[in-house]
Amino acid sequence: MKKNIAAFLLFNILFFNMALADVSSKPNLKYPSYDSLYLNKDKFEDINRRIFYFNLKLNKLFVKRVHILWASLFPSFIIDSINSLYSNIEYPKRLVSSLLQRDFEAVKHESKRFFINTTLGVAGLMDVAEKFFGLELYNEDMEQALAKCKVRCGNYLVLPFVSSITTRDAFGRILDFILTPTTYIASPVAAAVKLGLLINRTMFIQPVIKMVESNFADPYDIAKKFYGVDKYIKLSNYDRKNVLASIKDDYDEVDLVENKNEKVLQVKGKLKGENLIVSMPNDELSADIVLNDFNPQNPVLDSMRTVLFDMVDKDKSIWSENSIWNRNFNKKIKTASVEIVPNADKYNFRYVLQKNKQSPLVIIFPSIGEGINSSHSSIMAKMFYKQGYSVVIIGSHFQWEFLKSLDKDYKVGFIKDDVKYINKLLNNIISYLSNKYDRVFLDRTAIGTSLGAYTVLFLANEQYEQGANNIDKFIAICPPYELLYAVNQIDRIIESWHRYPDDFKQKIAITTAKVLRVFKEKEKLQKNFKTMPFSNYEAKLISAFIFHQKLSDLIYTIEKKSNPNLDNKLTYDMIYNSNFHDYIKKYLLKNHSYEEIELTNTLSSISNYLINKDNYKIYHSLDDYLINKAQLKELKSYCDDKLVLFNNGAHLGFLYRDEFINILTQEINLENRKLAQSKN
Repeated sequence: MKKNIAAFLLFNILFFNMALADVSSKPNLKYPSYDSLYLNKDKFEDINRRIFYFNLKLNKLFVKRVHILWASLFPSFIIDSINSLYSNIEYPKRLVSSLLQRDFEAVKHESKRFFINTTLGVAGLMDVAEKFFGLELYNEDMEQALAKCKVRCGNYLVLPFVSSITTRDAFGRILDFILTPTTYIASPVAAAVKLGLLINRTMFIQPVIKMVESNFADPYDIAKKFYGVDKYIKLSNYDRKNVLASIKDDYDEVDLVENKNEKVLQVKGKLKGENLIVSMPNDELSADIVLNDFNPQNPVLDSMRTVLFDMVDKDKSIWSENSIWNRNFNKKIKTASVEIVPNADKYNFRYVLQKNKQSPLVIIFPSIGEGINSSHSSIMAKMFYKQGYSVVIIGSHFQWEFLKSLDKDYKVGFIKDDVKYINKLLNNIISYLSNKYDRVFLDRTAIGTSLGAYTVLFLANEQYEQGANNIDKFIAICPPYELLYAVNQIDRIIESWHRYPDDFKQKIAITTAKVLRVFKEKEKLQKNFKTMPFSNYEAKLISAFIFHQKLSDLIYTIEKKSNPNLDNKLTYDMIYNSNFHDYIKKYLLKNHSYEEIELTNTLSSISNYLINKDNYKIYHSLDDYLINKAQLKELKSYCDDKLVLFNNGAHLGFLYRDEFINILTQEINLENRKLAQSKN
């Protein structure tokens, strides 16, 4: 009786909360606030944040350890089988939800799945329906039925042990619980089984928690964004393959660079309020390496092929990622921290060492805004490790974690000053490893991608002019030539959302669903790859979100460093009204003139090094949208054969290709290095 009363009271509280909740209005912001597109105003943000971080701490201290124990006791095929069994048991909730939505196609689909998996799949232990009949799970639940019945979303809440939820979602979960058959089995054995099922299901959230905690300055904000768009995708059935495939993209955009003359809005005009247009030379450079059957689409789209690099030489462990028995390469990589400046946070870095105490060392610098857990850095690390190198992975200097480790008033972005801090970091890391493990790193290499490549070249110049770190080889992959030009190109992508049609909210959800689909079917994509499954429009949406999120993390950290008590709403109002040029004007022009920034943040400022030294190699493509042909020609005049040009691949889009992997492997091969040094 008491349980019934409690359920009745909870129902009334939730229903009352839903009825009073405000409908989210579109904020008057320069750039979209993705959480406000899909969720009502976060009325209880203060308490939500406290509970969110309580949940993270609880996960770290207890829940994650339970998951590690569970994954270590059972191999992955048993874990997958248990998960499949639980999904089969939940058939009633999917059936009732589909019936209430009058989605009879889903009723038929799920009934087929249930019958096939219950019979041929041994009560659901194997998902035969999807594997052999192509019937993937329709993840219907009672919240979707409530939404179809016009029940409003309600307030966004974070509950202990549950995390993100809305009042409608909470009520939907209660109904899901009622419709799950195992709810009505009461015995000690049944309780133990249900606990095991719960552990098994929740274990799959650990990689997401790790990604949110380690990659973003404000995990609460990003978790809220992910929750909002994920719910919208499910409510719109965009998580269904057939629904997603049936959506036609009736609008698209021209390429970022609109014609062969490469007319571009100059950064100087942008900052000073002028509308200056210049024409660049149209003559072509020749490629050193031709990528056969590349099938180029569009520079932004081609750059997204970097996702295929994530699949290169991936470890395939039979154990779950959480298992202590997992022997993939990432498990070998350790994390440590060093101080860059006194009285600031220590900086985390990752490393893996060879048994040979005199092994060569490589330091990996990732792309703009990437942290130490960058997947590209991990793949690079394995490539070098297999060649006999010890490896150090650091994050981008234009990233929130690096900023937190510097002086309170320092703002990153002026490369000449940034390099001084980076040199301190490298010296402290090498000293730490040398002392702790009794190492001597006589041969050192630095490699970077995108902004990390740009950083590597300025480190090389610093060593050339001042002497520092004694790095023997520098490898730069797709460095920008003029940072302000690259910033202008990025801002054009970010700002292009203004030209999108009225169904921006829907388009964001569709694009996100496509991204999730790509990762779900990544092995299939890799095997049958021809082109990226996005339009130019969608590619810009994805790139705009990624670039602006990295900037958001940096601004959030700057403002919180200056004033820890600053209201979060004011902070995000500032963030969603800022692009990269706004960052320059607000934070860098206080200490540097525009002319100083323009003249210093360009590879032409280190031309003496590029001309006179041969201890570096640059890899670039002819269609990279962060550098134009005139800049490439000038870079070629400095570097000659030390610049290797691919005919396609745009910005880092050639990383996955065998042509690049083979030439990089030859470059870092120690025997080849020794032979080249002996000739010199």
